[in-house]
Amino acid sequence: MNNSKIQLSTEEMQLVTNRDWILTKHRVIEKVYRLFGNLSVEMQSSLIKLQDTLPVEIVQSSPKISKGERYKALPYVVLDYPRCFSKKDVFAIRTFFWWGNYFSISLHLKGKYLLQFAGKINQAIINKQFEDYYVSLSGDEFSFDLHNKNYFLMEKGASFASGKAIENIFFKISNKIPLEQWNAASDRLTATFLHFINVMTL
Repeated sequence: MNNSKIQLSTEEMQLVTNRDWILTKHRVIEKVYRLFGNLSVEMQSSLIKLQDTLPVEIVQSSPKISKGERYKALPYVVLDYPRCFSKKDVFAIRTFFWWGNYFSISLHLKGKYLLQFAGKINQAIINKQFEDYYVSLSGDEFSFDLHNKNYFLMEKGASFASGKAIENIFFKISNKIPLEQWNAASDRLTATFLHFINVMTL
């Protein structure tokens, strides 16, 4: 049995004896929940107006907000809407708050939904509508670390294949918003959501 003392560093001691920082953290997470709750109402309203142009199961899916403490050791909050997930087919937009990093919003397509919308996505890329967005086509499709090696920054002149070549892959495209832009985050997340939807429905 190891009887060595478990000691705290000076920094750790300052934190463990200070209640304010953890209470502040709880308040921030609660504000993210409220922000995402407001966003989900706007998102649902937008999709209802476009219900004739999207598969019915997408419009009828319900928003889900969840949180955790350890996405790569840091707290996070997630809003999934719309959210249609199966092993073969995915149509989802995930809004993500990651403590110490950023907000992001990602369109995630796979299977029949990717086949259905690949042409419009490709045309939007050709038309430079997704410049400076992050794209992932391989690796862990549920990774939301935009600095991971499986993401690349969309650049001028890029295009995306359609047809049989995409049957066995997923497609994710994400917009990142710095936490320092908190006051503008709601508007930017809403605008990106509408951009994703408009690309696929216009």
